[in-house]
Amino acid sequence: MEFLKENAEYFEKKAYEAMRERTYKFVLYFADQALQLYIKYILAKRVGDYPRTHSFSALFEALEAAGVKALEFYEEYSDVFDLLEDAYIAVRYLGREYSIKSAERALETLEKFKEVFMKWLSTTQ
Repeated sequence: MEFLKENAEYFEKKAYEAMRERTYKFVLYFADQALQLYIKYILAKRVGDYPRTHSFSALFEALEAAGVKALEFYEEYSDVFDLLEDAYIAVRYLGREYSIKSAERALETLEKFKEVFMKWLSTTQ
């Protein structure tokens, strides 16, 4: 399941590239993809599978069920996760644009996620 982490890292890199290019809608889209794949990577390592969903609430509930204390983090950043879920559709199909503030918040949340869940993102865990 290492490909999940590799793909997450690629999307994270693309999010930062989009920030430098000031294409803020793609910052949100790529941050969404990175976070989803990081979560699915943790789940795959913990339980051997992951839900086929784009719902952050469902993914964080699955983490919690797998013994990873995650709901507090989800609740603290639920506004960002709601925004990312909307961006997942709106960027691709609705031509929605987003602000630099939204892009910064998405990247901050991504970094905080990696910090908080570092133990589970480790390839040796």
